[in-house]
Amino acid sequence: MVDIDRRKTALAVIGVLTLVALPSFLRHAVWLSFGQANRMVIQGRWDIVALNVGVFLAVLLPLVFGMRWKVDWGSRSKSLGVYGAFIVSMFVEMYGVPLSFYLTSAALSEPATVGYQPEFVVSFTVFGQGFAMTPWKLIGAAITAVGIGLVAVGWAVLYRTDEELKTDGLYAYSRHPQYVGIILVVFGWFVHWPTLLTMALLPVLVYFYYKLALREEEEVREVISDGSKYDEYAETTPRFV
Repeated sequence: MVDIDRRKTALAVIGVLTLVALPSFLRHAVWLSFGQANRMVIQGRWDIVALNVGVFLAVLLPLVFGMRWKVDWGSRSKSLGVYGAFIVSMFVEMYGVPLSFYLTSAALSEPATVGYQPEFVVSFTVFGQGFAMTPWKLIGAAITAVGIGLVAVGWAVLYRTDEELKTDGLYAYSRHPQYVGIILVVFGWFVHWPTLLTMALLPVLVYFYYKLALREEEEVREVISDGSKYDEYAETTPRFV
């Protein structure tokens, strides 16, 4: 009961913070998609596209090569495919062909962001290309980093153990911390780069990983020697958060 109350309190705090931050994020999103950001679009940098796609597809390696349960490959491949499609299409749009910017700038131009100019708090150069980071871009990057950490730590904890059912460490707080990590990676990029593309693909990816989690839980109950142990674990530990 105490853990449930703490979880409800934490979710309530997150909800309040989200409502407080929402106006600022919407200004960030509108500026990025419809305003002066159109003058700062990077395009044709396929070397940067390839680098980022390679790095963020590598996040999938622990899930592909470290499978502990024989989950139906069709369900898993669909989920991995949606993530891969999100990553490839997003970076192609960010640094290759900025299609969303062309479409949205035709529908709504700079008057939508008159009076708003984001603060650039960090700037750096990679491959001769300059980048400037707003506070919301930094927040998105931090969320993505947390997601990558969850995937890596979840893999290390789960696949290095001989226990039939791992219920401590990260798995004491979430039954699927690696999937939470994947969702955070994508959500972080949505915060960093809130365009029509990321907005459309984010709920699709969450849905696929939710369905994959349900399928995996069925498989675990069948594989372990005493399926009731997983039911007991599920009663006290949330599926995601």
